[in-house]
Amino acid sequence: MSNFDFLKDFDETLWKLGNRIEKQVNISPSGVKADSTTFLEHILKKLLAMAGMKYNSRKNFTDQVDAVFRSELKMSNSYREKIKNAYNYRNKIHDEFEEIEKHEFQDALQLHEKLFYIARKFYRDYNDDYDAYKGVPEYKPLKLDFSDDEVELVRVPDFNHIVDVRYDYCVICGQPNHLNYSIYCHKCSRVIENANTFISIRNAFGKDARFTKEDLMEYGIAEGYANQFINSMVREDMLRVMGRFITFNNMHLDEYLTKIDNYIAVGELITRFREDKITPSEIKKSMEYKRGSFRQEPFYQFFKIINQEIINKFEKDILTTEDIKRSIEYTTITQNELKRWYDIQLAQYKKGNINESFVVFNDLLKENYIELKRTGMSDKEIRKTLNVNDVVYGFWCYYDSEFESEIKQIKIDLLIKAIQDGKTKADIIDAAGVTPKEYDDLVKLSEFKGNEFARLRNQEIETRKKDFVRYLKSNDLKHSCSLAKFSLDDFYDYYEKEYENSYFFKRTTEILMDKYLAQRRLGKTKEDAVEIVGIKKEYLDRWLSRTQYSDFKDDDLKVTVSLILRGLKRKQPLSEIAEIAGVKENAIRTYVKLGGRGSNVYAPLFEYYEAEIVPQKLERFTEIIATKSIRKALDATDLTFEEIDRYYNLGKSGDERFVQFYEDFLDKKKLHYVYYKNNGKSHKIAMRESRLTAEEYEECRDELEGISRKIKFNIVLETIASDKTSNVAASKAGCSVDEIYEWYFRGRDGDEDYRQFYENFHKGYVRPNIEPLQKIMDTEQFKVDNLIRSNKEHFTKRDFEIWMKNGLINVDVIHIESDDDEDEDDEKTRDTVKLKTRVKNPNSKRSSLGRLDSNDYDVEELKRQILRK
Repeated sequence: MSNFDFLKDFDETLWKLGNRIEKQVNISPSGVKADSTTFLEHILKKLLAMAGMKYNSRKNFTDQVDAVFRSELKMSNSYREKIKNAYNYRNKIHDEFEEIEKHEFQDALQLHEKLFYIARKFYRDYNDDYDAYKGVPEYKPLKLDFSDDEVELVRVPDFNHIVDVRYDYCVICGQPNHLNYSIYCHKCSRVIENANTFISIRNAFGKDARFTKEDLMEYGIAEGYANQFINSMVREDMLRVMGRFITFNNMHLDEYLTKIDNYIAVGELITRFREDKITPSEIKKSMEYKRGSFRQEPFYQFFKIINQEIINKFEKDILTTEDIKRSIEYTTITQNELKRWYDIQLAQYKKGNINESFVVFNDLLKENYIELKRTGMSDKEIRKTLNVNDVVYGFWCYYDSEFESEIKQIKIDLLIKAIQDGKTKADIIDAAGVTPKEYDDLVKLSEFKGNEFARLRNQEIETRKKDFVRYLKSNDLKHSCSLAKFSLDDFYDYYEKEYENSYFFKRTTEILMDKYLAQRRLGKTKEDAVEIVGIKKEYLDRWLSRTQYSDFKDDDLKVTVSLILRGLKRKQPLSEIAEIAGVKENAIRTYVKLGGRGSNVYAPLFEYYEAEIVPQKLERFTEIIATKSIRKALDATDLTFEEIDRYYNLGKSGDERFVQFYEDFLDKKKLHYVYYKNNGKSHKIAMRESRLTAEEYEECRDELEGISRKIKFNIVLETIASDKTSNVAASKAGCSVDEIYEWYFRGRDGDEDYRQFYENFHKGYVRPNIEPLQKIMDTEQFKVDNLIRSNKEHFTKRDFEIWMKNGLINVDVIHIESDDDEDEDDEKTRDTVKLKTRVKNPNSKRSSLGRLDSNDYDVEELKRQILRK
């Protein structure tokens, strides 16, 4: 009867595996490990299916157990750890110290027990019938049978005898290793030995056993080793001593066994790797290697040893296969690791310690480099592809002079081929895989040596230059370069380095000059013409500044003048003309002046300017000065005093083109002179601002006075028309009230120059005031001052005096009637003449004595107002 029979109706596969494992414990303990893996994986697959997941054979077993634990499927932490520990335990291997067969059986037995409890809990937790679990019997320990009389035992090879190398440092702790037969140091070997002993006596005595040192000796442990073993395991906290009795501490068992498993796993992995049973790629994927890469113990020393072993395998593979790429891929050596190895080997090489694999590696790498160079790949790309740095390349050049010469010759061969293929300079450089500087250096070297490359290059360039000149006559610069197999940069390079008297330079310059001038004639700016033609700005500057290009400079000036003239004819703004012509606005004015002074180049500008533009400006000028100063008119028309005087004098001398301007301007001069004089300016200032000459002033003095008088007439009449008094009008006209009446009476007396003023002033000011005034004064009594004051808005006292003096109003008798409370002496009162305000006629547009007809007033009412005391 098997311990696993309770699984028969629950999971037949698991039942069969359990029975198989139980039989193998005594027959083939090594087979327990293999079947236990299947056993545990079967349980995991079931659990994953319950959790809605699938088993992944490429994924770590423990990670998948953790995934189930994190799922919604209920799994206790203790059960998770049981499964993981059992899975890790099945990989346990033993050392060779003592009773290897017995230890092997003990491991199989303990694994068997672990699997039983895992299966029982699986049965209990995931069985629908919980009562069925109650009938599961307790685990029945198997009896160990150490005899091999009935069956032939399958032996597990002794690990330490398999290892054919001893490391100077322990693979676990990294301490110096003085044992000649082990990869472990004495201390770590004793840890493993103690673990085997511990497991053996625990299996034999039972986990809850209570024993003494004598029991250990009776079990077969030597007395000297027994004391050391007990002390070591007490320090490990796996044994507890109470007086003479010893018990097992089962609390830390799993942790302790995991530690021992890690020790053994490290040794097994190293051995298998050295025997090529594990590839570098596989061992780098192991949990032990990954943990070692993070400096976790006890794997860090293992990690360092494996890396060194990988280097050893790389060196061996290089010598065997002579294929760098294959060796790197096989050993999975990283570029950083490879660089460290190279630097170490290079340092040893310089000391005379030559590693054959290092020599082969460099030879192979140089061959690859040369092979890629022959394809035209650039050094930069080759170095990137092969991971060749400056140190490696420098080593080759220093220790192998032929290598550098071979590379240089390959570059020259590639350059020659590219030239023969008709490529441009840029394409030649690219095809040869060289830099522009390398190309220039190779050209200089070839020129110095006069070799085939220099001859072919120079011959090809001269041929292309001739073709270029031929193409340039009918094509633009860029297209010509393309046809001649130049790049534009090639052209600039050849043109700037060419002798100025060479055919290529002279013909190219002539053609480009013509193309530039043609673009200018089309109205292109200098900047646009340079860009369209494709030349550099500095070329144009050179052509315009050097004496050998004087013909071009003259042609360029003619084109500039032509563009200015065209712009003027199109009535374009001066700023726009200047931009197109490529000159400043002041330069255009200078050109016009030069044309007027007899310059043949600029003569067309001057002729058009004077014939078409000047008359328009002069007309506009005379329009503006009718209301503004001469200076403002000049600014508005872009004229100068010199130009105005010139055309004025030409008109004065009879030039028909400017006669009208002369006459109009002279009239405006007179008006401006009068304006400044009437505004209180001195004669000198009026002359200066009006531009009148002394001769003109003398010739038209009377006319100026008449103009001034007429202006004053107009100001006076306009002022009184707006209901202002004579003194206000006099102030505005720049004269006195007496002057106004002088003009008035001269007109009245028959002077025709004043007749019109007289009539207008009389009608507009005198008569509207004196007629109603006279009617009031014809009454019996009045007060003169009162009368004047009450009508001060309509006339002044001076008006009244002049009117009386010149008989415009009649005052025969002035009646004065004093009030009772006034002083007896009323002579002063008579002189003051105070009158009271008249009653306003509601039908009148003015109050008091306005400029209205007498019929607008009630005469009797006015008399009553005047006579009222």
